[in-house]
Amino acid sequence: MTITKPECLQIAEDEGTAAHYGGDQEWYGEEWRRMAGCGPTSAANVTAYLALTRPALRGLYAGEDMRRSLFTAHMEELYRYVTPGNMGLNRPEMFTQGVEAFAASRGLTLVPHLFEVHGYLHGGRPPVQALAAFVRQGLESDCPVAFLNLTKGRVKNIQGWHWTTLVGADMEDGRLSAIASDEGKQIRFDLRLWYLSTRMRGGLVYFTES
Repeated sequence: MTITKPECLQIAEDEGTAAHYGGDQEWYGEEWRRMAGCGPTSAANVTAYLALTRPALRGLYAGEDMRRSLFTAHMEELYRYVTPGNMGLNRPEMFTQGVEAFAASRGLTLVPHLFEVHGYLHGGRPPVQALAAFVRQGLESDCPVAFLNLTKGRVKNIQGWHWTTLVGADMEDGRLSAIASDEGKQIRFDLRLWYLSTRMRGGLVYFTES
């Protein structure tokens, strides 16, 4: 399953035919923002998608289309609200509070939904089926799901201490593999394996209209 209009996250270069899938933190103007800006980049992906798929939320994105220059301006605006600290954007609450504040600055209200993840040694941790159900709920509500992982566990093709944006998932036959936007590219990785092997906390977030 996927969000209904994944093409809304296709970002075109201002000139030429190259295209990107979602934003890339390397587009930030300042060096620190390029280093620590994965969280606000994911927030920019989520809010732009909501704006382009829901007329009532169009105010979440000022750009007339998804050209790189316009989307980069959107990323810079999100950074004002979803602002990494010295340790980056390392808590899911920093993400939800920032996106809510950004929406409020546009006279809009978003309802955050958060699945908090503790390391695999934490007692009372929900089963992987609860994670799958949360991802399904987010995608069925047609919202990309922002994903924070502080350690990548046994998954080889994702970064640790990093935010990506989930746009789809394969949940057949006990699998839970994710399709995500990461640094302007589409990637696939084993979300189930991550959940079963990550040592530190993380989280997943999506939003609905109030």
